[in-house]
Amino acid sequence: MINRIGLLNATKRKIIFTAILFASIITIIFVWSELRGRMYDLHYTPKASQMTFEFKTPTQVPFAEMKVTDFSVGGDQQEAEMSLLNADINMMDIRISSSKPEYAKDKIERVKIGSDFYGEFIPNDSGRRVLTWKDEMYYEVIYYPKLTPNEVSKTQLIQMAESFQ
Repeated sequence: MINRIGLLNATKRKIIFTAILFASIITIIFVWSELRGRMYDLHYTPKASQMTFEFKTPTQVPFAEMKVTDFSVGGDQQEAEMSLLNADINMMDIRISSSKPEYAKDKIERVKIGSDFYGEFIPNDSGRRVLTWKDEMYYEVIYYPKLTPNEVSKTQLIQMAESFQ
């Protein structure tokens, strides 16, 4: 009810305030989750001289404007590593090798990558978030967080792995 001076009584004001606050929080959470799950195109093809063996590279990455800052092929010609970086200092490494990367068994979570492959997800390996899988060669995507490993979700790393061509 409206009291004598034209204001809503206290309980109705509290209900309206609570409803507006709740709607605002839900909106923020929805927008954040939509933006967090977004993937961005990566346009990179190694030069023919760098391709001493067959391997795939990603076409999607979890951050905007990521660039390949370093690409190297190991001395045995069966290893390659590429480093990705963007203007916001989001860093990732991709390692391709003929040997399986080793991680502590208690940290590994088995995940499905696309319809054909299974990989191993390590949510926190010394502060890094890692996804590994085998597709002719062993692939390893490593995310170096600015604050916490949760800045890149498991789903985003799996989507990145699915984009390798």
